[in-house]
Amino acid sequence: MNMILENVPDCDDVTPSDVVRAMRRIADPRGPTFVILEDSDGNYVQAAGTDGRYIVESRTVYGEGFQHYRLYQPITGPDAADVVYHRQKCDRHPPRRCPLRVRRSEVFDLGTVEVALLAFLQTGERAPSLLWREVTEDMIAKAAHRGDDDEITEIRPRSR
Repeated sequence: MNMILENVPDCDDVTPSDVVRAMRRIADPRGPTFVILEDSDGNYVQAAGTDGRYIVESRTVYGEGFQHYRLYQPITGPDAADVVYHRQKCDRHPPRRCPLRVRRSEVFDLGTVEVALLAFLQTGERAPSLLWREVTEDMIAKAAHRGDDDEITEIRPRSR
């Protein structure tokens, strides 16, 4: 398993203590703003955010396709639009102020991020104790809108 932490050299053969140390660094007001745990097949769990507000996503890769999920939680009241900020360096925004547009139900504290990352590290799967919403179609639509050639824009079973 590989860990990518913003502005830090990648870490191969990640241990649970590496993940815990990464969480401490992300909690620092000057620290990294995102972390990705990725296995050798390209499956990953990633988290981004600052100021105690984070989002968590997961991708399961199969062949040339994928399924993308975002962690969510039940909330009372409307699931209004919200913003989480990240990135130490951004061409358009001040440090740590690059916006990620999310729903209120998708914002978590660092403890939940740690649970999601440690579960993926230990099992290679999304944490079954947490709620995951499939957002694959949203990811494909956003990539197509951006003209992102690196993103798959259609997922369908292979013809027999």
